[in-house]
Amino acid sequence: MALNAVSKLPPGVPEVLRAAHDVFVNVSTDRILRIEMLTQAVHNGQDSVPALTEIAQIAHKIAGVAGTLGYPDIGDQARAIEQRLKSDIAAGAPLRNWDMISTEIEALLDSMEELI
Repeated sequence: MALNAVSKLPPGVPEVLRAAHDVFVNVSTDRILRIEMLTQAVHNGQDSVPALTEIAQIAHKIAGVAGTLGYPDIGDQARAIEQRLKSDIAAGAPLRNWDMISTEIEALLDSMEELI
């Protein structure tokens, strides 16, 4: 996977960030699988707050590094998901916007899958 990641390094990303880029791409598989599992748990009616909180935490990590590594759209998608989830959880209505957010999560996962 690392060779594939290097070949997809976006233009303009300094060489010093190559290792960080490779790590980001390599951990993306684990993050995608974890988000899919958590999303399925919510759809299955399991306790949504822990799952949604963890999705928000993963989205925060993605948002924090994606833009720096040349993937601003992925960063923006992840940031929007994180903010919506945190807002709904804080309001005591964690599933208030779940239909919209789950669609956004699928779009984020599709974008991330293109990296790997």
